[in-house]
Amino acid sequence: MSVTAIILSALVALVFLLAGIQKTLLRPQVSANMLRLGVGPAMTRSIGLLEIAGSLGLVAGTWARPLAVAAASGLTLLLLGAIGYHLRARDFSRRQHRSHAAAPVLLALLTSATTIVLLATA
Repeated sequence: MSVTAIILSALVALVFLLAGIQKTLLRPQVSANMLRLGVGPAMTRSIGLLEIAGSLGLVAGTWARPLAVAAASGLTLLLLGAIGYHLRARDFSRRQHRSHAAAPVLLALLTSATTIVLLATA
């Protein structure tokens, strides 16, 4: 596995681990944003657990590349779902002036998709 793939996997794993912990603990700011998107506490915790599992899969995938590819793919699918919720909340609308709310999701999607490509070609 290339050094670039390992570094990017580690960064993605760290971001999703931290985000997953926030969601699993139902931190007030995170919970408020999730409720705004129409996601209740039970689903928020489930998403957090999936993010934690994906981050652990990326770390374990350092020794087993197929596991890392599967984990990055799962996180990418999770982010595609998140984009759907942001679209439904009209976070991409210029009139709503909330387009910045969806920017981290788009950045995470791009990063996780790039991780898949690097891991699959390494």
